[in-house]
Amino acid sequence: MSGQGISDTDVNAILDYGFSYVGNVIRKLNEIDRIGFTEDDEGFPEGKVKLKQHLIRERNPLVIKFAKERFLQKQNKLFCEVCEFDFQQHYGELGVGYIEGHHTKPVSEMEDNQETKVEDIALVCANCQRMLHCKRPWLSTNELKQLLHMQR
Repeated sequence: MSGQGISDTDVNAILDYGFSYVGNVIRKLNEIDRIGFTEDDEGFPEGKVKLKQHLIRERNPLVIKFAKERFLQKQNKLFCEVCEFDFQQHYGELGVGYIEGHHTKPVSEMEDNQETKVEDIALVCANCQRMLHCKRPWLSTNELKQLLHMQR
């Protein structure tokens, strides 16, 4: 050991990360130390305020608005193009007009000021949106629709 001491703050930080102080020795907690606790008894720290800086690609909300309007003109209601979930049917007034707009051409791969056409937007529920984005390369709406039908 170098002989260099650590502050109380450092000790507390170490203890917070799953170590225990036994006598004069700090040791890692193991499963035996957790006996008596159920998953419901354990707490997980959250809510700390952090500043994050990163670049994002701008999205134009008008393309989603126009995609919804065009879909409504053709279908008379909004529903997921993959699974056919209808927010209004399931949630009543709360679900009126609600649907996600999915860019079929990934915004992350666009050049600056590249245009998105209404035809490049698929209207999908939140679950299908997440599944479309769950792996790279992204699934197309048709691929996800096929997977969904295979599971039924």
